[in-house]
Amino acid sequence: MTDERSLSLMRDRAGVIDVVVALARAFDAKDWAACRRCFTDEIETDYSNLRGEPPQTVRADDFVALRRTALERLKTLHLSANHLVTVDGDRATCVSAAVIHRFRPEDGERFDTYCAYTHALVRAGGAWKISKIKQTVYWNTGNPEIHAGAAGANDSCASE
Repeated sequence: MTDERSLSLMRDRAGVIDVVVALARAFDAKDWAACRRCFTDEIETDYSNLRGEPPQTVRADDFVALRRTALERLKTLHLSANHLVTVDGDRATCVSAAVIHRFRPEDGERFDTYCAYTHALVRAGGAWKISKIKQTVYWNTGNPEIHAGAAGANDSCASE
């Protein structure tokens, strides 16, 4: 029984990380359908480091549309590492370190964010989906004006 539980936990952990990494890759590939598949229908978001707004609940379709607008003219590279996953039945949390590189090709301007993410996930229909995202920014470098989602960002606050 212990071996079965260990194997199940390893599968869950891998499944959770796969969704978090799939989201990062979808942003970079500008694959908005793949991005949307990572989420429940509504998600809680907390990008208060950047915008000074309180956390909010949004429709996943709206969240993806906002990301598309903010990123469509930029080349990006989202790196996700150091995943710490906890699983409790059909709920999971993944805390990870991230680096987001943003590059505007027409003038070479960059805006990079060094941060941590906390993703809450739920299992629905056998698949893990993100139900909550919180970004905690450690620091930014570059020109925040190139990223529509970073209005008001400074050296210690930003958002993706």
